Amino acid sequence: MTVLVYLPGLSGPFIFDDYTNLSPLGDDGGVSDWSTLRNFVFGNASGPTGRPISMLSFLIDAQDWPPHIAALKYTNILIHVLTGCLLCWFAFELFQLMGLASERSALLALLVAALWLLHPFNGSTTLYVVQRMTQLMTLFALAALICYLKGRQLVASNPRWAVLLLCLSLFPFALFSVLSKENGALFLLLVLVCEASVFRLQPRSRAMKVWLLIGIAAPLAVLMLYLVLTFPSALEGFDYRHYSMLERLLTESRLLVGYLGKILLPIAGGVGLFHDDLTVSSSLIQPITTLMSIVLLIALAAAVWHWRKTQPMLLFGVAWFFAMHLLESTYLPLELYFEHRNYMSMIGPLISAVWYLQLLLASSAATHYKRVALTLIALCILNMTWLTWQQARLWGHTGDLFTFWAAEQPQSIRAQTNYADFVSVNGDPAEGLRRLELAHANNPREITVLLHMFNHACDYGLAAPYSLEEIANREGLEYFHNDINFHLGRLLENLLLEQCQYATPQGMVSLFERVNALPLADDRRASFHYLYSDLFVHYRQLNPALIQLRSAFDLNPTPQIPIRQALLSASAGNNEDALVFLNRARAADAGQSILLPSFLDEIARIEADISSRMNGR
Repeated sequence: MTVLVYLPGLSGPFIFDDYTNLSPLGDDGGVSDWSTLRNFVFGNASGPTGRPISMLSFLIDAQDWPPHIAALKYTNILIHVLTGCLLCWFAFELFQLMGLASERSALLALLVAALWLLHPFNGSTTLYVVQRMTQLMTLFALAALICYLKGRQLVASNPRWAVLLLCLSLFPFALFSVLSKENGALFLLLVLVCEASVFRLQPRSRAMKVWLLIGIAAPLAVLMLYLVLTFPSALEGFDYRHYSMLERLLTESRLLVGYLGKILLPIAGGVGLFHDDLTVSSSLIQPITTLMSIVLLIALAAAVWHWRKTQPMLLFGVAWFFAMHLLESTYLPLELYFEHRNYMSMIGPLISAVWYLQLLLASSAATHYKRVALTLIALCILNMTWLTWQQARLWGHTGDLFTFWAAEQPQSIRAQTNYADFVSVNGDPAEGLRRLELAHANNPREITVLLHMFNHACDYGLAAPYSLEEIANREGLEYFHNDINFHLGRLLENLLLEQCQYATPQGMVSLFERVNALPLADDRRASFHYLYSDLFVHYRQLNPALIQLRSAFDLNPTPQIPIRQALLSASAGNNEDALVFLNRARAADAGQSILLPSFLDEIARIEADISSRMNGR
């Protein structure tokens, strides 16, 4: 049923982060040998680990760019189904541990799996190709939890098998979860949640205590130390956001309550992707729902603590939900809202809800209402199935999806610019420009919208609302919502093609200097300096181009940058300087991860060519 429900979504588009993460499939002619495979799998910058398991999984469906998108989405659907099977297994083991008979546990586990597989809140995760990272993180985390549950049960009766299963939970499954997406590290907290709820009254053998100490407590301590050491850089990350850390924490309180509501009342969700128009909580009472949400969350935590001994499944569900939101919904300077953050977070609340549902149906008071209750459950699942199918149909029709987002979210820059690009490609660039002007009216200081408007006018032969000089001279420019380097790159492409009227060289440099003054994360600033060097190369100004490349290298010391410096220097006849840059590239190559492809052969080839030219003179 899940496969059939999701099939209409196969024909949908790539969106948002799909391009950033998957377009490197086309680098160097596609992934066709060991070197290009290593570069694609281990060269991703989505997170601290690079998420190599997820990147490797994309090669199942594509080895070049652009790929066949339906194949990628179909694999996502199959991973969703496989994860649902593991969830069913996990819930079955859990209900048995709570004292239910095998047959009853199986029926309830199937209900949990059905609710999760068909939940409309999971639609955007499953059909958003790059969120395979979240899917695989959940898949491997559930495999790790199943091994943990089975091993925990065998500790007393079969210690050897127990230790083997407990070790398997950590390696490979928990490790693969982390290497799919960093949230997999929260598996450690989920083990503690199970120990505090499901296994609260069961004794812990010496072997179990050792495993908890070495396998759970020690990695948690390392994780906490990492978070403490990176806290200053996390604070710096808020320089690139339109909210402070305090404002984010206040806003997340509202969002957590909203997440819970959509999980337990599955009547919406699964469609939204762009949430850059969310109202940020500036104080406890602005908006007032902030204070209400905080009070509700505190009351929920207090209730869980009060009934922790008598209602372990309440503790399990609530603690699971909060544990899985600990990284993405607290102090880290991430986007405020994404539905995929609940892909694994909702598992705990759903299991708890099904547990208390069966308690209600088993009570004598509910004897006369069982048929009614079972009918309501069936209707709920049918309604969820209908909603998810409708959303899959929307995701499968590019025009309908982009039009829906633009209509539903007029204040969202991303929704409007996305729709503007779509209608322009499909024959109505004037409407595209009008949508960009709407995005600009709602966000008048956002520089990416201004650059988007200029590039759009240039691409389609329209009159640009603002010249590049006017953009460079505008007061109070901001950069928060889109990839500014993408728009600068497009600007340079059109400049090289001499496609439209551009500013003078001095005006272009002024624009880039204005961008340089904006707060940018190190990785984006490194890319910006690389683009800035291209501007100077176009104007045949060697020294400024080399300076910009050095700035990029200081932020991102990859061998490709000094190699480019060497080529530029050699093209200008500065062969001695070129050899110096090649030595720097060789040192950078030695300093990079052994998992990334080496550039030593290319460096040697360029060095030999330069040396032969020098000797030939």
